[in-house]
Order: sequence, then structure tokens, then C-alpha cells
Amino acid sequence: MADEDKDSKTEEASAKKIEDSKAEGNVPKSAEVPGAAILFFSSIYLLFFAGNVFDGMRKMMIYTYSYIGSEIDGTVLYDLTSRAVSELLYALTPLFILVLLLAVVFNVIQFGFIMTPLTIKLEKINPISGLKNIFSLKKLLEALKLMAKLIIIFIVMVVILLLVWDDIIAMMDMGLYATLELIIALTSYFIIAILLIIIIFAIIDFFFTRHYYFDGLKMSKQELKDEHKGMEGDPIVKNRIRSIQMKMSRQRMMKDVADADVVITNPTHYAVALQYKQGEQSAPKVVGKGIDYLAIKIKDVARENKIPIIENPALARALHDQLELEQEVPEEFYATIAEIFTYIYELNK
Repeated sequence: MADEDKDSKTEEASAKKIEDSKAEGNVPKSAEVPGAAILFFSSIYLLFFAGNVFDGMRKMMIYTYSYIGSEIDGTVLYDLTSRAVSELLYALTPLFILVLLLAVVFNVIQFGFIMTPLTIKLEKINPISGLKNIFSLKKLLEALKLMAKLIIIFIVMVVILLLVWDDIIAMMDMGLYATLELIIALTSYFIIAILLIIIIFAIIDFFFTRHYYFDGLKMSKQELKDEHKGMEGDPIVKNRIRSIQMKMSRQRMMKDVADADVVITNPTHYAVALQYKQGEQSAPKVVGKGIDYLAIKIKDVARENKIPIIENPALARALHDQLELEQEVPEEFYATIAEIFTYIYELNK
């Protein structure tokens, strides 16, 4: 039972897993949203600009009717076909462009713009895997959603039809233009109802798709730990690397201590090695420092290389706490350091 709880995917997906999933092309994509947007905005376009479409079709029909009674040969047929195609393209190209832009924009809105490499997966061609995908739970839910949408649309259409039935019967006694106006009005009712249903389903599908997507990306606590370990590095390995780096740094420091001019001590717990090269440095600099064991090692190196060791507890603590390696001594310590170096020069004489 404990193992099941450990392996259960109860944690929200990390940002890295979401990015990796997007890089593989696995995104929360709702097919309903672009479809609903295309139907909605295309209907608005036709509502305001249908005149251009119908005008192009009218010109094509007039041009076609002008050949009534004429002999149709290959040249005339080619002329009629090219004129019909050009008029249709002129009338419908803006609508095609609008549909294409809507498809791109509403897909980008859902999951952003991503570029995935084109790869061929043989398991996708496997007919057995294909059958499993067809009868998967997700496909079943998609089929149920489509069936529900069709049933609701059918019910709404029947209700609207019952509500306008008297108007439909009344059309028999109306004139031609009045009948056309009523047909356009009734058609608008049906279109608006269908659009509302499709938009509502698109909104539901959008949130359902995102929920299903992020639920599928959930991780177990062990997976989160492994990912964190992979990103941050194994603590054991990091400690080992840090230990090696510190050892190498101490070895370099001890080499620099061997060239120091003086070592100032606490006398037992602190040790700071200073070096001063006249003409090259404006002030002495710290070439080594340490506490306890490291301080002892610094003093040992100083004795081996006959470097003076000066006991000054306050100065040793201050230099150790305030300065880093290779950093020059600030002005506040000049007077004390000058006395020490003067004393060393006198010793050397």
C-alpha cells in the first residue's frame, strides 16, 4: 500500500515536464475552439460582406446566361470555366484567408507557437495500436460529446421549428419578397441557435481538454525528486565535487602562502598571510587565510619558508572576516600593517 501511494501521480506537473511535453508536440489542444471561432466570425463576415460574394456570383451567372443560344465549342467552354473560377476565387478568397487566419490564431492562443521536429513513429502505423486508439477512453468521450452536441442541436431545432410553425404556414399566403424576408429571418434564428450551442460546447471542451491534459501530466513524488535531482545534480556527487574544488583551492592558496611576506595570527584559531610587492601593488594583499586546522597549515608553511609570524588577534580576525583572497588591504588598516612591515624589514636587516 505504501508503494502504491509512493508511485501514485498526485503532484501537479512541473514547469520542466510541461515544457518537455510541448517540445514533443503534446499540447492541450481543443479542436472545438478553432471550429467555433471559424463558424462565428465567418458568419459575421457573411452577414456584413455577403453582398460582395453574391455580387460575384451574380456577375458569373449573367456572363454565363449571355451565351444562351450560342454554339458552345472548346474556346467558349474554356472562357466560361476560367471566368467562373476567377469570379468564385475573387468572391471567396477573403473568406478562405479569414478561415486560415482564425485557425492559426485560435490554435496559438490555446498553447502558444511551437515548432516540433518531424518524426515518423512506426507504432503509429501499427494497426493494433490504431485500434487501441480508436477504442480508447478519450475517443469514447469524444464520440459521446459529439452525440450530445447533435442531440442538443436537434432538440433546439425542433423547438425553434415549433415556435415558428405558424409563420411557416403563413408564408403560403405571402408575396415573394415577404416570403424571402421571412425565410432569411427564420434561417438566421437557426444559425444563431446552432452557433450558440457550438460556442458553449467549445468553451466546455476548452476547459475539459486542459483539465484532461494537465491531469495526464501529473507526477508522483518520486518523479519530482528524480527530476529535481537531475536538474540540481546528485547531492553526493556535488559534495564530492565541492570537496575536490576546495582541496585544489587550498593547494593553490598554500603555494601563494609560501611567497607571502608575513602571517598574522590569533594566535591559534586565525591566520592571514599577506604579500606586498613594492612598485606592483598599492597595498598588501591577502594571499591566504584560514581558521583552526587551515590556520595551523598556513603557519606550518610559513615556518617551512621562514616567513615571519606576527600575533595580533584583533587584526587577524578583522582581516579574515572582511577580506577575500587576492583582495588588497583597505586604508583603515594601513597604519597597523605599516608598523608590522616596518618591523619585518628591521628583522630582515
